[in-house]
Amino acid sequence: MTAPASVDTGNGSSVVADRQDLVRELHHRVKNNLQIIVSLMNVQKRMLPAERRGEIRFLEEHVQSMAAAYRVVYASGELVKVPMDDLIREVVAGLVEIAGVSSGVLRLADCAAHSMIDLDQAIALGLYLAVAVPPYLDHAKEIGGFVAISTRPGEGEVTLSIQGGWAEALKLDGLRERLIDGHVRQLAAEILLPRNGGRLQVSLPTQPEALPSP
Repeated sequence: MTAPASVDTGNGSSVVADRQDLVRELHHRVKNNLQIIVSLMNVQKRMLPAERRGEIRFLEEHVQSMAAAYRVVYASGELVKVPMDDLIREVVAGLVEIAGVSSGVLRLADCAAHSMIDLDQAIALGLYLAVAVPPYLDHAKEIGGFVAISTRPGEGEVTLSIQGGWAEALKLDGLRERLIDGHVRQLAAEILLPRNGGRLQVSLPTQPEALPSP
């Protein structure tokens, strides 16, 4: 009778480490490739007439926001989880730069959800911000106002708010409305406020951040 094959677990930890290194390298390459695309679009945008630069800006914002998710996951040392607050800061910083507004226009208020989301969720959240935030930045620049973004943790969820410092409604175009609805569904989120004022608010399902070992 043939003896049952034994399972060699002596190098199991090295196999896991090799896989982790491979995933990190993939994240690094994707991040760099997306950043190259952003840079190329930025060059192309500068070569276009002013009235056509908005076409490139829309694409630039979306690619930059996807790249932000990979920058954050790579910098955090995680493989498939992304700190939500770090992601929001990274994405919004890029949107502010692309919009050409001063840093004082944006107020990151109480971004302290301390929650982790999957990389796929992080990309969807980055794209949601890429659609929702630029009109607020543009309007704030036009009227000399500000935009406040905040996160508030709850039980298994985080409320994300984008608040303009004005009372009147900010009308989003049809494309942005459809994209926001699509990203909200992708995030399994819930829109908490009607979009008839200067505020967008959604509730996002999350996972609690792991606490450091004592």
